[in-house]
Amino acid sequence: MIYRRLAVFVVLAMLVGCATSPMQDAEYNLGVDAYQVKDYAAARQHWSKSVEEHETSALNNLGYLLYYGLGGAADQVRAVSLWMSAASMGHAEAQWHLGRAFEDGSGVTQSLVEAYAWYRCAAANSQGVPMGDDSEAQIFQDASKSLTQLLAKLPTDQLEVSENLAKQYIAKYASKPKLL
Repeated sequence: MIYRRLAVFVVLAMLVGCATSPMQDAEYNLGVDAYQVKDYAAARQHWSKSVEEHETSALNNLGYLLYYGLGGAADQVRAVSLWMSAASMGHAEAQWHLGRAFEDGSGVTQSLVEAYAWYRCAAANSQGVPMGDDSEAQIFQDASKSLTQLLAKLPTDQLEVSENLAKQYIAKYASKPKLL
């Protein structure tokens, strides 16, 4: 009986462990290594392979390289598409990048309402992370700063619409839904 339970435990552990494949993790990590030494073309290649497996951080990171033309030609429309995919999976940094794209109108039709909603979603999603997670804390600071700067541009008659959309995005796309 104990062997049967052990076998079930091993199978369950293997199934849980299959959420990301070792190859996917390896490609993603090779992309990180390449990015850190500013080999953006190699980072694009590795993250493109990870994107095929829907690795959320690879979606965000490849989007960044494409948006800013690092390691190859810029493709802001594709970058926004990648960020949209990652943002819908609860990736706070991708949500913040989407806010910037909507604010600037690069790769997407400019919309301060959408920018506001994505900045709020990113801030809510990265708010209150455990101590020691500097990247999430930085995203919270960046999204909050972007939101503050956007408020100076947002017409007052659009604030209520923006806030309602933000609440919808937070409820739907924040992995840890909170309101600021």
